[in-house]
Amino acid sequence: MVSIQAAVDRAYLDVKYGNVWKHARLPIAFYEEADFIVGDPQEGSYVLKFLSEHGEAIVRRLREAIADPYKRAVEGGEQEIFSISRQIEARKGQVENNILVPQSFQQFAAEPDKLVTRAYGDKSINKNIDQMLSPVRKDDGAILKLALKPSYQERTETFVFTKNEALAFKSVIGQRQLGSPVVYRGKLRALDRGHNQKTNFRGKFINSENDRDMFIFIQSEEDYSALVPYMDRNEFTIVACPIVEYESFDPMAGDIQFVKILGDG
Repeated sequence: MVSIQAAVDRAYLDVKYGNVWKHARLPIAFYEEADFIVGDPQEGSYVLKFLSEHGEAIVRRLREAIADPYKRAVEGGEQEIFSISRQIEARKGQVENNILVPQSFQQFAAEPDKLVTRAYGDKSINKNIDQMLSPVRKDDGAILKLALKPSYQERTETFVFTKNEALAFKSVIGQRQLGSPVVYRGKLRALDRGHNQKTNFRGKFINSENDRDMFIFIQSEEDYSALVPYMDRNEFTIVACPIVEYESFDPMAGDIQFVKILGDG
């Protein structure tokens, strides 16, 4: 129920504002707009009925977001994508050899990366649906059916998840690609080596262009060491690539992959 409510909250925000951003939370003032009643069990099922007039639009948005990754999960049509480590090396080589010239953050914010082909709301909603499927992935005999009916005039669309579909769904929405390089200016306020890790470090970077925090991922020990002197210092400039997940990215606060340091200021 927690996962369903989180997915509903994000669907409502997407309907209300036409978009939803990373880490978005539904303000308390709007709770009633996304409330639903959980009825008594009926033949092993629970029926959720929305209380607000926005219920129809919320259910329709949920159905729209789930339909494509579910279809791909059932058909097994995953896209073959090189590992992130290989993509990082390719991007570094392209930047160093001027094959790809990093664009400014303003350019990037105005015109999303070509890999971004779907709304971030799809990713945000499906991330919570995926969390709801966690018990199904652990049980060979588990079945979860999610039936969505926006209104009495529309047909019910049912998504059936067994362990196989739940695993495939997670794989589909978890596909990651590196976008084209972008110049970011800001401050590094945290670095984390993890526990006994040799690669895949991360930190928190404050983007000076919009004063938003974003996670910055760091692939190698060498890159991590290069960033250490910049902790809690004045602004500096880096090149990084947006990490595009499930063909979506929040340009304001999405995760980025470190490529190189350009210099102070």
